[in-house]
Amino acid sequence: MSKLRNLALAGLTATVFISATTSRSFAVEPADFENYLRGATVGLPLGAAPPPGLYTGLSTLYGVNSYAHGNQALPTPTDFPSLGVGVPILWSTPWSMLGASYSAALVQGFYVAYSWATNAGGPPFGPGQSAGISPEIANTSFTPIRLSWNLGQGWFFAGAFSFVAPDGSQAPSNFAAGGGPQLNPDYWSFEPGWAISYLSKDWTASANFLYVINTASKGTCCGLGGPVPAAPGQGFITGNVLFLDASVTYKFGKWELGPIAYAKFQTTADVPGGGIACTPAMCGFEQQINLGALVGYDFGPVDLQVWAADDVLCRNANCGFDVWTRWSFKIWSPEAKPMVAKN
Repeated sequence: MSKLRNLALAGLTATVFISATTSRSFAVEPADFENYLRGATVGLPLGAAPPPGLYTGLSTLYGVNSYAHGNQALPTPTDFPSLGVGVPILWSTPWSMLGASYSAALVQGFYVAYSWATNAGGPPFGPGQSAGISPEIANTSFTPIRLSWNLGQGWFFAGAFSFVAPDGSQAPSNFAAGGGPQLNPDYWSFEPGWAISYLSKDWTASANFLYVINTASKGTCCGLGGPVPAAPGQGFITGNVLFLDASVTYKFGKWELGPIAYAKFQTTADVPGGGIACTPAMCGFEQQINLGALVGYDFGPVDLQVWAADDVLCRNANCGFDVWTRWSFKIWSPEAKPMVAKN
């Protein structure tokens, strides 16, 4: 079970942190800032619960992204860097429920996106306009229940329920237009998830699914407010989205290596609200597939994973190249023996 221990970053909550990809997709997909970031659980066998204990770690994302390809609202691509950090806590309990191992988790994220200058007009920016984003506290993700069943022969299946509260930073971003949209979603997200994983001495494979259902926006986030004329966005609902994070890795010595993929597909239409009309440019269905590779190293008490991926399909979403890192380790376990002085 040592492999499970080393891979058991509390990303089992099935979410890491809010998207740090601050982009011109404000004018493409008004609520493109989501409470789940694609690729966040790559490399984690979410179908299997780790041994009982308390786990944590540090996940980081560095992305160079562009506006949504396939959307004519913004014809000129603009690349920009962004950085996000997630700190998860996972409690894997010794309890069983319905014949499955029970665990719970939460994730707190932080992010910062650097300034850029637009080279084409389009709400909420004018030609040559610039913007700068200060560091922000992301919304908190909670997973009160995750159940994992051992199917035998190295196979595991898990089901979970997560939700994200709109409790992140609420200070408006410093857009040159004079006050801008708050980047943290101001709505709740409810996220049923499931995963199928295979673990052996040398191989780890997992397909992690998450279905995100969003409530209505209050009109203070995600490009729905700020300087967009007559578009408070109150009542706007981002359509439901299905996410898949998948990986297959081979372990040799302390190293692991293998291909990865992650994808997102919007399954229901956006619901217009406020002054926003649901034209194809504003409410296009999001589609995205990224392919890449993962490399990991087991330092003993700490496990490191690094992966990178680029999109091979991207429509009405933040497109571009991502580089992730994940450090994971165990804080406490029931078998740890306290230090007691002998009499």
